Amino acid sequence: MNAVHVAHDIPGRLRLRLPAGAPAEGLQAAVSAVPGVTRTAWSPRTRSFLVLYDPATGSRAAIADAVSQASGLPAPLAPDAPSAAPAPSGEPGAAVALGVRQLFGEVDERVQHATRGLVGLSGLLPVALTAWALAELVRGRAAPLAWTSALWYAHGLFRDYQVPVKPD
Repeated sequence: MNAVHVAHDIPGRLRLRLPAGAPAEGLQAAVSAVPGVTRTAWSPRTRSFLVLYDPATGSRAAIADAVSQASGLPAPLAPDAPSAAPAPSGEPGAAVALGVRQLFGEVDERVQHATRGLVGLSGLLPVALTAWALAELVRGRAAPLAWTSALWYAHGLFRDYQVPVKPD
């Protein structure tokens, strides 16, 4: 039987996917007993298990061990493995910015893999927006583009003004 797969992981939020046929009975009770866990949710339709926890008092390793013991599957994470995601700073919105950065980082990796390293998301997005704008001009439908301008501005902010993450 396959191991549990980590679908999403940021400090305080862990989403796991269990393979088909893996037992899920007692999973919520076992993980809820782990110190720091504040909420769990199991979706049998997607075989997805969401765990919300306080990163200051709970640990991914303890959650992984509880999931492994309750399901009888290999642990999704090594017990002493550091988090793949750096901990967000105490600034408001830092966790959201970290999640957005990770999401677009994964999309960028997929684009680079699909194009065999020829182009990444940072090159593809401006080209796609420019091609779309030119197509609108050719069709004679040029008008103020408030939402696209905002999207372009947000792209520039994330690209140019990322706060570097300090290594521990």
